[in-house]
Amino acid sequence: MTPEDREFGHGLKLTAIAVISAVLTATFVIGAGQALLGESKPIIMPQATVSHASAD
Repeated sequence: MTPEDREFGHGLKLTAIAVISAVLTATFVIGAGQALLGESKPIIMPQATVSHASAD
């Protein structure tokens, strides 16, 4: 195994650790935010209706 191969493998390990850490951190932050702010109902915006004038 060449030094370049070892460096590439080490880089892949660090990338995997970074991705897993980011996902776990985001999950924790979202969960903590929901726990602190409470479960609120989503705001549902009414859809605007578009009327097309008919050419008679």
